[in-house]
Amino acid sequence: RYIQHGECWSEMVGLDMLTGLMFHRPQDPMEFLEGCLSRVRELGGVEKVRWDTFITTEKKAQPPAGQRAQLRSRMLPSCHSPVMRTCLGHQLSIESDTDLSETDELIAEYVIFDPQKPRPRIILIIGGPASGKGTQSLKTAERYGFMYISVGEVLRQKMIHSASSNRKWGLIAKIITNGELAPQETTINEIKQRLMQNSDAKGFVIDGFPRDVAQAICFDDQICQPDLVLFLSCGASKLKERLEKREQQGRPDNNPKAIARRLATFKQNAMPLVSYYQDKEVIVKVSSHPG
Repeated sequence: RYIQHGECWSEMVGLDMLTGLMFHRPQDPMEFLEGCLSRVRELGGVEKVRWDTFITTEKKAQPPAGQRAQLRSRMLPSCHSPVMRTCLGHQLSIESDTDLSETDELIAEYVIFDPQKPRPRIILIIGGPASGKGTQSLKTAERYGFMYISVGEVLRQKMIHSASSNRKWGLIAKIITNGELAPQETTINEIKQRLMQNSDAKGFVIDGFPRDVAQAICFDDQICQPDLVLFLSCGASKLKERLEKREQQGRPDNNPKAIARRLATFKQNAMPLVSYYQDKEVIVKVSSHPG
């Protein structure tokens, strides 16, 4: 829990405020956060706060590409305030690290799809760990002739080849091994690279992203709104059973501690994420545990 101005604010409120920051990208982040705290008081307490409480219907215009790096540099110091420090956790320690090259910055500013050509279709397949995303993604990609991108596999391959020699990926490997989400900007930039490398594809099926509302907003903002989101519904007990069977495969994020954390993270983020896409009318729910 956070202590701010003598009042207690739950961790979820901090995450909701972070979602608002990601959506609006205000020029004065601290003023925005103070407004969020005032809004909580007006509502009558943290129990009245929803995931979209700090998202208004009118989104401010995105600044020109050349100004985004400057805007981000103004926002980062505010993220070290008591309210936001725990929310961002490892992500700030990695994304603001001086070991990073300029590659990520260039990717962030690059136009992903040629505006002179029809945009490729984008299908996102989301669900809990071991809900069958990989299997369904491959089937969907094959059916429509789309390119398949497994975000989890992309990150694992980067870890295998880079963790020992690159400090950033060494830290990311530790985060994933603990069952936590990889840093958002790193993940979105890896997705962008795959999209740009296959820009002539007629469509993409992306497996395992986004994992929360902040990632969904980031995808909409930096890439595009997906044409379809497929949510694979599966009970927690079945997910746990499947994950425990995977332990013997040796994946670093399939140890008991990581399994518990991954399931808890999914439980916390799933419904707000589904609601986000329901509001956009692009999501379809499918049971991945028939019977």
